[in-house]
Amino acid sequence: MSIRTERMELFKGADRFSNRSHRHGHWYQVTVPVQGVCHVTMENKPYRLNGGEGLIQHPGTEHFLRLDADSSVIIIKIREDALGLEQASGSLPEFAVRQRMDPGELSRLFRHWTSELMFGDAPDPLAAQETEIRVLHYLRATLNGSIPERGLESKVRDVHIHQVLEYMHAYYAEAVSVDDLAAVAKQSRFHFIRNFRECTGVTPYQYLLMLRVDKAKQLLKSSGDSVADISCSLGFSCTSQFHRAFRKFAGMTPGEFRQS
Repeated sequence: MSIRTERMELFKGADRFSNRSHRHGHWYQVTVPVQGVCHVTMENKPYRLNGGEGLIQHPGTEHFLRLDADSSVIIIKIREDALGLEQASGSLPEFAVRQRMDPGELSRLFRHWTSELMFGDAPDPLAAQETEIRVLHYLRATLNGSIPERGLESKVRDVHIHQVLEYMHAYYAEAVSVDDLAAVAKQSRFHFIRNFRECTGVTPYQYLLMLRVDKAKQLLKSSGDSVADISCSLGFSCTSQFHRAFRKFAGMTPGEFRQS
C-alpha cells in the first residue's frame, strides 16, 4: 500500500518485500517494522530491525531494505519543507539513526491516516493537509530529536483567528488550503491549526464544512437547484462528499432536508 500527498508518503510492505538501493534528495524517511524482521542497508552499513525498532534515513542517504517472511514494515516519508526547515543556518536537523516506536500505536494510526486519505475527503486539499499535520504531530512527539517550527509567536491573539474566520466566510466555496489560512493568521501552519482548534473547538476543515452545509441549507430552501448543482457551487469535490458532510452536520440527507 502506498499513498502520497504533496508533502508526505505513507507506505506499508509485507512478506518478503524488498527494494533497490536508492536515495531521497529532499525527503526524510522513517522505517519501522511492525511485525517480524526488516533488514536495512544504509550507506553500506547493515541494520537488523525487529518490530518497533525504527530507522531514520536523512535526505540524500543511500539505502534499501528486505523483509523476512511473515514480516511487515511501515514507512513514512516527509518532505524537508513540511518540517519547517528553512533555518537561517540552512542546516537540517539530525535525528538519532535508531528510534524506538510503539508498533501497535503506529499500526493503528497508519490505518486511520490511510483511511482518511483513501475514503475520506482527500480530494479537498484542506482535508489532506490536516492528515499531513496529524502525521507530523505524531513524529514530533515520537522521534528522538527536535523538529524546529518556524514563525511561531510566543502568544496567539484572538484577532488572528478572527481574521481567518472572516476569510473563510468569504471564500468557503473555494479550494482553501492550510497554507492560505496560516498566511492570513500570520502563523506557521502547525501553530495555526492547533490554535484554530483551541479557539473554535473544531479543525479548519470541519469549520469549512459547517459553512458549506449552512449555505446548502439556504439554497435547498430557497432555490430549485439540484443537489448536484448545489454541491458543485459550494466547492465539494463530488456529490457523495456533499452528502456525507450534510448528513454529519444536519442529521439527514440533502433530499430529506428539502422535503422537510
